[in-house]
Amino acid sequence: MTDERLMRNIGAITAEEQAKLHTKTAFVAGCGGLGGFVAEMLSRIGIGKLVLCDYDVFTDSNYNRQVFCIGRTMGKNKAEGIAELFREDKRCEVVAHAERINAFNAPSLIEGCDVVIDALDNMRARYDLQYACKKMGIPMITGGVSHWHGHVSTIYPGDDSLRKIFGRSKEEHKPSVVCFAAGVIGCNQAAEAVKVLLGRPGLRGRLLIIDLLGMMARVLPLSSQPKNVLHLSTIYQRRRRRRMHKKKKNTEDQDIVIHETDT
Repeated sequence: MTDERLMRNIGAITAEEQAKLHTKTAFVAGCGGLGGFVAEMLSRIGIGKLVLCDYDVFTDSNYNRQVFCIGRTMGKNKAEGIAELFREDKRCEVVAHAERINAFNAPSLIEGCDVVIDALDNMRARYDLQYACKKMGIPMITGGVSHWHGHVSTIYPGDDSLRKIFGRSKEEHKPSVVCFAAGVIGCNQAAEAVKVLLGRPGLRGRLLIIDLLGMMARVLPLSSQPKNVLHLSTIYQRRRRRRMHKKKKNTEDQDIVIHETDT
């Protein structure tokens, strides 16, 4: 019997798929801008169990883009604050880890999970998580957001997609982020996670780029050469320059840089 709160899912997914989601566990790495929206959407689609992980606490600087940064969670650990709200609402089973993800604890943290969502803002932790997913045989949904744009991709064990997305970049800047960009990318990550859990085709081997300022979206194949993804920056910059030239505006163009991501 489907929970009445989930009845409107039926049709978009089958009753059998709804029941299947209830048996699944999703790990959300990072519970800020992206991770908050991911957790919100997965809990509302009817996931059975969420494992949330974040070492940081909610502060005023998170308010503009982190949906669970509210009065009652201020100063609390992000994973624990969200878990508390979900338990009160009786959404799903939820476990919170107030830890910083690294190469040593990542395998044990994700053990028993069916899908991992990377909503991190630290490059080393991303690679540690991807390696752990490879070791444990768990698919990972990666995402990043910067300014008005962001990206999403689905990584299966052994794909090594982070290198194809970020190239040799070792650092991630902390750019400005508008709330709806975080929402759009986080919701796309949640959608990819659901498709993985239901066995539906998704973004494996491909990178979805969304630019809300230019209202453009594009899916690029991830080849063995990272430069193909880096070329995307040039593509969008050229398009913007052409549009701006046509409109005869002198506004400075804003670059799209894939390795600038924040949560």
